[in-house]
Amino acid sequence: MEPVKLGLPNRDERIGRFCELLENMGRAGIPVMCHNWMAGFGWLRTDMAIPARGGAVVTGFDRAAVAGAPLTEWGEITEEAHWANLEDFLRRVVPVAEQAGVKLAVHPDDPPVSPIRGIGRILTHPDAFQRVIDTVPSPNNGITFCQGSFATMGADVPATIRHFGRQGAIHFVHFRDIRGTPDNFVETFHDDGQTDMFAAMRAYADIGYHGPLRPDHVPTMHGEDNERPGYAMLGRLYALGYIKGLIDGASAAKD
Repeated sequence: MEPVKLGLPNRDERIGRFCELLENMGRAGIPVMCHNWMAGFGWLRTDMAIPARGGAVVTGFDRAAVAGAPLTEWGEITEEAHWANLEDFLRRVVPVAEQAGVKLAVHPDDPPVSPIRGIGRILTHPDAFQRVIDTVPSPNNGITFCQGSFATMGADVPATIRHFGRQGAIHFVHFRDIRGTPDNFVETFHDDGQTDMFAAMRAYADIGYHGPLRPDHVPTMHGEDNERPGYAMLGRLYALGYIKGLIDGASAAKD
């Protein structure tokens, strides 16, 4: 997808491949495509082993650590160029997604700061996601509501869930949390961040959300290797149990 995001000469060929993927997903009965517009690199952290409770480690980001980093091979890419490329992409692929019966769910930029190494980032504020939705109004054009990313933006997470949920625009949920600001934050255990997670789950219940939801990033627990920071097994099991309890509690409160 880099040629598409960056507007490189072979972007049309890559968009064609993406459309073929959507058609294949539709035939296979896969209902949601999570995509992102993070060019050059995906989610970025500057520390992969920050001590947390019980001997666990978590990831974090400090913007000062990348402030002097060199430009990427693509040089400087403006936010305006990114918006032009994204809006063109959406106008071309959303009709294919509609025909295929697949919902597009764009993920926030993580971290939500711009630029990084000369590359602009555009999906860094709730207003940007409204612009995405309004660019091609369609039940198949929506968002991945990554709670950690929206919390990092400083958004009121439950209120933002309701805002987009009432539009039917949330197609996928990453249920995680952080502590900090866009410039300096750490990921946390799901019960130890800055968001009222029960209020967030109540918001999903209130909007009638029935799509996929996952813990996303989790701590690496004491005794586990940290080869894949954010994706260790024991932290994921803990998160799943916590999430199941919140789902049950929110459902009971709604009833």
